[in-house]
Amino acid sequence: MRVQKLVHDYPITWTVGVNGLLLNFAAAFTQPTFGVFALLFTGAVLVRGRHTVTRMIFTAGVRLAHHARFHRFFSQARWEMDDLWRRLVALLADRLLASDETVRMVIDETAQRKTGAKIYGVGMVYDNRPKAKKGNDLQWGLTWVVASVQIRVPTWGGHVFAVPVLARLYRRKAVCRAQGRPFRTKGLLALEMVERLLAWMPDRRFLLLVDGNYNDGSLMQALPERVDVVGRLRHDAAVYAPKPKRRKRAGRPRLHGRRLARPQERVARRADRWRRVTLPNGAACEVQSWTALWWKVHRERPIRAVASRRPGGGEPEFFYTTNLSLSPAEVLSAYTERWSIECLFHEVKERMGFEDPQCRTERAVERTAAFLLWTAGVVQYWFLSRGDPALIGWRPRWWSKHRRPETPPSFSEMLAAMRREILTAGVFHRSAPKGHLKETLHTLIESVAHAA
Repeated sequence: MRVQKLVHDYPITWTVGVNGLLLNFAAAFTQPTFGVFALLFTGAVLVRGRHTVTRMIFTAGVRLAHHARFHRFFSQARWEMDDLWRRLVALLADRLLASDETVRMVIDETAQRKTGAKIYGVGMVYDNRPKAKKGNDLQWGLTWVVASVQIRVPTWGGHVFAVPVLARLYRRKAVCRAQGRPFRTKGLLALEMVERLLAWMPDRRFLLLVDGNYNDGSLMQALPERVDVVGRLRHDAAVYAPKPKRRKRAGRPRLHGRRLARPQERVARRADRWRRVTLPNGAACEVQSWTALWWKVHRERPIRAVASRRPGGGEPEFFYTTNLSLSPAEVLSAYTERWSIECLFHEVKERMGFEDPQCRTERAVERTAAFLLWTAGVVQYWFLSRGDPALIGWRPRWWSKHRRPETPPSFSEMLAAMRREILTAGVFHRSAPKGHLKETLHTLIESVAHAA
């Protein structure tokens, strides 16, 4: 699609290309496909309500092209989602991650609720969102394994933003068996994403933050040395002492030392070993820590186990890290910041319509949800790379009374800032002739009408 035609037919979308944001991803597409991509990105940002493909193109101001062209972008067009992820990671590494900084990566899964029996891969999945009725944790839908990178910006230095950088659709055993493809656990999908990020950032060290669901030997034992882990430790984990020095005797050398007490038993026997620490966020807790081998998960790689409880008593919780130089307070603080990915899941479902697309074929299902997740990551990058609180814009008086200037922005405020940028430039851009002003305003009015 020629630039002049894009300006004439889709005046709102052209503003995205002017500010140079989407040009960083142009190499992933052919010229005609890039025009479709720019329209869908604009519609995904501007639409309010359900993020179906049809509503996105209405909101982007499409009035000439047939809607099937945009559905084919997800189901048939030749482009790879990982190309978009890779270019987003390059932007993050260049603008928001210091060259000597250890990259903190969080991996977790989330449910994508669906309706309909003919959607590819659909089935009963675990959904841990709050329910009106306890025990109702199974939903009809899909499961996605998502990797995010934690970003800190000097303007809001104490806050962690989780920016998505990769996503994989989890396929159940029945789906893999029907297609004749090998079944891949969530741990193997997480390993694939870790390997991709290592290849995209070859000179970086990583700290992987995971919950107890990813204590999978196939994942942990395949991690290279430059990837350390912080995660949950089972209260009944079988842990061992480090391997002793080999003595001159017959037989196979020992792989590990003697069996140690399980974590819960160990802290119960050492009730006088608790010591008080203060976390960076100001919270206080009591901890115990020791070094051991978690043979089933990490084999010969030693871990630092950390037990934590509230000051004065309470039921202890157990965590661990493979980086023995981290203090117990740093381990607990890092695991606490893993919550940022849960906030990301909430935002993309509420604001980006992660569960709204009505796609049924395999490629469309894989691409559409990942595209919306990627769009959320681009919005965060655009906002955080500027680091300007003024981008938040207008706030009512009652809002200002309860929000201090140093309060970190929410994703809703980032999204509103990009919408304001697109719509403002769509009306006031100077590159179009004066005769197009009325046409641009008409398109803008139609876009706002369909965005509600």
